[in-house]
Amino acid sequence: MRNKVGITLVVSILVFLIDQISKLVVLNYKESLILGVKVFDGFKLVYVENRGVSFGFFADLDISFYLGFLSFLIIFYILYLIKVANNTFEVLGLSMIVGGAFGNGYDRIVNKYVVDFIDIYAKSYHWPAFNFADTFITLGVFFYFWQILRFRRD
Repeated sequence: MRNKVGITLVVSILVFLIDQISKLVVLNYKESLILGVKVFDGFKLVYVENRGVSFGFFADLDISFYLGFLSFLIIFYILYLIKVANNTFEVLGLSMIVGGAFGNGYDRIVNKYVVDFIDIYAKSYHWPAFNFADTFITLGVFFYFWQILRFRRD
């Protein structure tokens, strides 16, 4: 595979920009979103400051800087995985993870929290709020493991 660096840069930067621009828009409407705005049944926009890890775990601890630093350490490991990746979908998936991790890591270091704003629910059951960085990380993990399972069965 010849253009790993190009794919990685374009996808990671694009994911980072989508994440950061969406969070800036949400911050501009934060007062309106605190109680949530229903877009359609099962989907609301909300404003949540996540000071913890996934799903807000450990939010009461002041560890945002360390979580941000950990994000950047993970990025270096993922860049290594990109270097040894075998195909475009692996590189694409890993690049989405890099962009998302960079977006949330940046927020944790600069703001000491991550802005989450997507609320998916069914009746009174809500999935914890999340953002585009989380979405791209999840998609990236799916692409990466799908390729591993598909091509590395030996």
